[in-house]
Amino acid sequence: MTEYYLYLDESTTHNPGFLNPVFCLAGIVVKKGDYHLVQQGLDKIKQQIWYDLSNPLDLVLHEKEVREAQNRMVDRSKIKSHYLRFRSNSYSRMLYSELDTLLKNIPCNVLGAVIRMDDLDQHFKKDIQSDYYLSAMQIVMENFCQFLINAGGIGHILIESRSHQDKQVRLRYNHIKAMGSMFVNPFAMQTLLKDIDFPSKTENIAGLQIADFVPNPFARNALGNKQPQFNIYQALRPLRYDGGLGKFDRFGMKIMP
Repeated sequence: MTEYYLYLDESTTHNPGFLNPVFCLAGIVVKKGDYHLVQQGLDKIKQQIWYDLSNPLDLVLHEKEVREAQNRMVDRSKIKSHYLRFRSNSYSRMLYSELDTLLKNIPCNVLGAVIRMDDLDQHFKKDIQSDYYLSAMQIVMENFCQFLINAGGIGHILIESRSHQDKQVRLRYNHIKAMGSMFVNPFAMQTLLKDIDFPSKTENIAGLQIADFVPNPFARNALGNKQPQFNIYQALRPLRYDGGLGKFDRFGMKIMP
């Protein structure tokens, strides 16, 4: 069977004062046979951005560090030297323009779930709520299964390691596989979904570096906030998986509750 990889990342955004928090778990689905296109595309971007360095392909691209470099409120001394060039609009424009082009040229789909935390609190009292990460993971796994059935494949999930939470994420993953979801039974989950892995950031995995740029634009959109000056939101929107039914908001990026 054809193998597909879902590269996931997470983001939480909010308004000033930590108001109206929104959580997003999202990423990209890539067929194993197409992964070389992701790698080649990201390598090209790194070579363009860090053309003057001897090891551009060894550098790991991380959106949080790009945004910190762009933020003039962050002291230069706290920014990694190779990220300082993103203080320049020309480099930021180049990065997001090239990411936009990459996403348009590689066969991939976007899958994710957004949890509006304030809405969740209004709908259900905290003492009876399920864990919001578990809810988001269930939606993502359910829709990934729907994707895999349509594609005739099996799936693997990768999430960048955050050592303090890897065990909890694995427990949630195994719980959902064992119990199934609202619409996908446990047998199908266990047949279609294989392993979940937590590679470290230092492993320099192209799929995870692209996925790192996916959740925040959708979290910001769900919050009703403007996108930053440089962003890839418009490139990501048409890549949302539609379930084969034209339902991008149901299967590609579901907003809850």
